[in-house]
Amino acid sequence: MKTINEFRLPLLVLFGSMIIVLFTSYGNKKAHPDLNELMVAAFLKQNNKGDFSQPEFKKYTFYFLQGATLKGTAITRDGFFSANDVAAAGFGYGYSEEGPAEMTPKFWISHGGYSADVPEVPASLRHFYDPTKDEGNRYLTDIADAKIMGSLQKYVLTNPHTDGVQWALGTPGDLSADVQSHQYTWERGKAWMQLALKETDKDKKDEYMAKAWRSLGETLHMIADNGCPPHVRNDAHPSPVWGNNTWFGDPDPYEEFIDIIRSEDPQIFVNFAKGSPNSDLKNSIEKMNKAVDIAHALAAFTNTNFVTNETISGKDKNGVSWRQRTHPGDEYKSPLLENMKYNADNYMYSFAAGINQCTDHYYFADLIPKICDPFVDIECVKSQAKALFPNIIEAGKKVIGLYIPKLSIEIKSLDKGLLKGEIKHKTDDEYTKEIKYSGEVLLIIKDKSNREKKKISLQAKDGIFEEDGFKLAKEDKAIAKIEFGGVTVESPEFMGVNDNIFGTYKGKYNVEVSESTLLKMHMSRLNPNLNAEARAAGEYDVRATVKNELEGIQWLKNGGKGELSILFTIYDAKKPAESFAPTTNRYFVRSGGNTVYLPYFLSQTTDPAMGKCTGSYTNSGFDVQVESENLTYQIKATFSGTYLNGSWTCSYSGSQLASGSFTTVKINDYSN
Repeated sequence: MKTINEFRLPLLVLFGSMIIVLFTSYGNKKAHPDLNELMVAAFLKQNNKGDFSQPEFKKYTFYFLQGATLKGTAITRDGFFSANDVAAAGFGYGYSEEGPAEMTPKFWISHGGYSADVPEVPASLRHFYDPTKDEGNRYLTDIADAKIMGSLQKYVLTNPHTDGVQWALGTPGDLSADVQSHQYTWERGKAWMQLALKETDKDKKDEYMAKAWRSLGETLHMIADNGCPPHVRNDAHPSPVWGNNTWFGDPDPYEEFIDIIRSEDPQIFVNFAKGSPNSDLKNSIEKMNKAVDIAHALAAFTNTNFVTNETISGKDKNGVSWRQRTHPGDEYKSPLLENMKYNADNYMYSFAAGINQCTDHYYFADLIPKICDPFVDIECVKSQAKALFPNIIEAGKKVIGLYIPKLSIEIKSLDKGLLKGEIKHKTDDEYTKEIKYSGEVLLIIKDKSNREKKKISLQAKDGIFEEDGFKLAKEDKAIAKIEFGGVTVESPEFMGVNDNIFGTYKGKYNVEVSESTLLKMHMSRLNPNLNAEARAAGEYDVRATVKNELEGIQWLKNGGKGELSILFTIYDAKKPAESFAPTTNRYFVRSGGNTVYLPYFLSQTTDPAMGKCTGSYTNSGFDVQVESENLTYQIKATFSGTYLNGSWTCSYSGSQLASGSFTTVKINDYSN
C-alpha cells in the first residue's frame, strides 16, 4: 500500500486517532466477504455440474468449499495504516499486520473482500470509479460535507489520483515488491496463476495459488464497489463517529443501512442476491472478455440508474428544482426526479423498473406532517439492493470465469506401451500467451464398470506427459487429471485398444458451402449437346437449384431442425459393412484392408468403391484423401477415448466446394 509520505505528517499525528471516518463501501469485515462468497457460489452453481457447465469448464471440478487448503499471507490485524506508514510517522497506533495463514480457496477469495480495504485510510481513497469521466480522471474528487473530515481531505490526505478499477486491476507484468504498489491486483493474480501452473513443486504451486485467489477476492471487492451507488457517483461519504453527525461523518444511507441489515439479519442480505439481473446488462456482460470492460459496464449501469442521498437532482412532482448537495456544478444526467415516477400512496420516487430511489416524506409525517427534501431512506435502500445485488453477482461470476485459464488435458496415444498425453491452454483476451503446464498428472485406471483399479503419478513438462511400459486391458479405460489450487481438470476417457475404436459415432456437425463452386459443379453436368436456348434455360434452373440448396442448408443451420448432426460407423474388417444416413449428410466410413473415410457432399450417394482412397489409419486417428469423379475429399480426425473429432474439405476441379467439422462420441461398440 501507499506509504505515509502521502500525508502531511504533523497534521496526521494530530488527527491520527480521528481518522476512522473512512470512505468504505459495503462493510469490508462482513458484507464484502459475504458478497465475494455469493459470487463464488453463483459461479460454482453454473460450472460445477459437468455437462451442464459452460463448455470450457465441462471437464473442471472446483473444490473451493472444502478439500485443499493453501498456505499464504493474510491480514492478521486490521488497521488504519500499514506498519511502514506508522514507522514513518513516528507513532505506533492503528497499524495493520500480515502473517501466515492456511485457508480453502473459498476463504482466500472471501478474505480478499476484506483485505482490499486494509490498511483502511489509504484504501478508502482508492475505491471510487466515476464512469462518466474520461479515463484517467475517474478517481474520487468530492470533498466530504463534514467539517473535520472535509478538512482532513483538504489539508492532511493527499489525493492518490487512482480510481478503483485502476487500483484493483493493476498493470500487466508488475510483480515489483515496492511497498507503494498494490500487491494483490488482478494482473498480479494472473501472473501468480501462471507461475502456479508452471511450477513443479507442490508447496510452491499452492503458495502461488493462495496469492492468486486472494488477488481474485480483492478484484471482486472492486466489482462490488462498482455496484455501490456512492462509489460510482463521486460521492465522498465517511462513516460516522459517535453516531450520525456532520463533524466527523457524512455517511451514505445505502451503505449504512446495508451494513445494519447484514448485521441484524444476514438472510435478508443474502436474499437481495436472489433476484434476476438486468437483462440488457447481463447480455452485454456475457459478450465481454476483459475484466476491465465488465467493471466499467457495471459502474455505468449503477451510475445511470441509482441515486445517492447527496446526488439527487432534477424537478420534483411540484416542479421544484433540486441540486445535488455534492459537486452541484457537475450533476449527473440520470436518474433525474422529473424522469422518475412518483407514488403518492407511499411517497416514493421510483426509476428503472419500479426501483424506489428516494422519498420526500418522513415516517411520522402522519402525526407530524412534514414534506421534506428528497432523501434515501431504508425502504429505498432495500429496493436498490434487490436490484443491484443480482447485477453484482452476474458481473462477479463472469469475472471469475475469465480469471481461470481454459485448460484441456488429453491422452493422445498408446503405442507399443508408450502412453503420450498433452495439456493445452486456450489463449484469450486475459491470457494472451499460452501457458505450458508443468507438474503432477494423475493417471486413473478404471474397469468397464467404472471402478477405480489404480493410480499412477506422472510429471508433465511444458504441457507434455509420457509413461513408458504402460498397458491397458481391452475393457479398461484411463483418465488423466491435473490439480491446481482446488481446481481439477480431467481428460476424456481413453480406451487404448484398437478394437475399442470400432463402432458408431454420433455428434454435432457443421458445413460451409461455396456458392460459386456449387454452381460450377452443377453447370458442368449440363448436356454439352444442348442448343444455346436449352443451355440458357438449364443455367437458370441450375441457379434456382443452387439457391434452394443453400437456403435449405442455412435453414437447418439456423435451427429449423435443430443442430446439424452426423452419424457414422467405423467397421472392423471382420464385420459386415453398412452405410448410415445422418440427418443432413451421409457418410460411409469403413476400415479394413482398404480403409475408406468418405464424406459425401449433401445427400449425394455413390459407391465408395468407385473412389480412389489414400491415407493412413492409426490408433490415434486418421488422415485420408478420397477422389471420386471430379470431387476430392480430405478428412482428418483424432480419437480421444470414446470421442472422435475432426474436419474435412471438399473441392471440385481444384476449387473448394465445402468444408466441415464434427465433434462426436461413440454410442455403441461392435467389438464384442
